[in-house]
Amino acid sequence: MDFEEIVIETDRLDFPALAAGEGPVVVCWHGFPDHPRTFGPLAEHLVAAGRRVVAPYLRGHHPATADAMTYADGLTLAKDAAAVAEALDPGGVDMIGHDIGAGMVGRVAAAWPELVRGAVTMAVPPPAALPPILADPEQQKRFFYVWLFQLPIGEAMLTPDLVEYLWKTWSPSLDAGEHVARAKEFYADAAVKTNALRIYRGNFDTSLHDPALAELAQKTEAPASIPMLVLAGDEDGCVPAGKFTGDGLAEGSHVDIVKNAGHFIHLDRPDEVARKALDWFRFRAPSAGTPASG
Repeated sequence: MDFEEIVIETDRLDFPALAAGEGPVVVCWHGFPDHPRTFGPLAEHLVAAGRRVVAPYLRGHHPATADAMTYADGLTLAKDAAAVAEALDPGGVDMIGHDIGAGMVGRVAAAWPELVRGAVTMAVPPPAALPPILADPEQQKRFFYVWLFQLPIGEAMLTPDLVEYLWKTWSPSLDAGEHVARAKEFYADAAVKTNALRIYRGNFDTSLHDPALAELAQKTEAPASIPMLVLAGDEDGCVPAGKFTGDGLAEGSHVDIVKNAGHFIHLDRPDEVARKALDWFRFRAPSAGTPASG
């Protein structure tokens, strides 16, 4: 996919992003250990369907924002996503979020639903459903890297070998090729590595929480008021498909388990993800009415 590099100016930060196509905007937020360019195969299908795909870099994950990671909590990232949406179209945009990006989209849908026309999340359940999942000992083992990153030696542990291991175990049938190579290079950068770890540390370290956003937690950690499409891969080695039950979702939401796909669903099955996302966006268009529960 031939992306152009753009900068989205917001009242919070200027966000570097990759963009392609023309038409109604679909904002795609990446996760860890990942890169916006991973959305390329999915973007090819979305652009062919008449959409403009915009894939921003997470705060702190580009040289232009490397020093802008004072706060690293989920609320900070969600507010970033809301600001980007408003800058691109005050009337709202369609959103796709993967991994960390899934949490961002879920929180925007909960706190700023007016900025979301259609919401699709991948590979991580909605924020409101996470507490019981995190209490599962088997899931705690799968999240070993989360606990590892809390240690002072966390930066030293985030190695290219770890990145490759996570990709291989999370999407075991995927020939990741250039994508995992790009991710390994991306997280070898000292600033990106430190800022990625700050996001994980922000789950527990309240000094990384923006006090100006604290009141929003009552909304962002609750189920969104609008329906979302949640995609999970049946081969996901990070968060198994069985963890996606529909808990924490608004009425009318839909959980869809994608066959022969792992954690990086948009690379395992870009054609199917694009079809499902586009169908959902059309279904959620203002003139389409309210979807049935499921």
